[in-house]
Amino acid sequence: MIVVVDVAKWLFVQKKEADEASVPTILVEKDREGATWFTSMKILFQLKKWTGRRRFVPLLLCDEHTYRSYEVFHVDAVPSLALLDGGRTLLVDNKRDESFDVVIRESGLETEKSILLFALQYIEQMTNESVVFAGDESIEATRIVPTTLLDKTDRLESGRRLFEWMHDEDLRKENQHD
Repeated sequence: MIVVVDVAKWLFVQKKEADEASVPTILVEKDREGATWFTSMKILFQLKKWTGRRRFVPLLLCDEHTYRSYEVFHVDAVPSLALLDGGRTLLVDNKRDESFDVVIRESGLETEKSILLFALQYIEQMTNESVVFAGDESIEATRIVPTTLLDKTDRLESGRRLFEWMHDEDLRKENQHD
């Protein structure tokens, strides 16, 4: 199982929320104006674990240039795959997948939802793994993370719940194979 996660919705908070958080936070992205996105230390640890196992794909709305400012994805938790531009760009081992660029362009898809669904299916076919989506509830992906895990008022808590769920799903899958 690979989980594609809209990190701005599930895992990262902006400075004001980080300052008000009940848990320690760490900077994960800054731009020219300074610090912009933070996450909890616990989520950072889980990001390291799950990216190391090649089971976590961040989804970001930003372009490739802005993605490079997310130090977390270049130092601490380097993902084998990343979706940028809302699913329009796929990075494989931190390099743009030009074959994905071609097939997405040739697909003729134009809406945000159809492009993201296409990207999820592409990753599933490319990896031969089931893909579970944690993001926009209106996206009708084949497999989605239970929306009950998402607390829109506390993304850090949502992230903690998400990683617990991922761990439980992995255990369940392992037990089915025993």
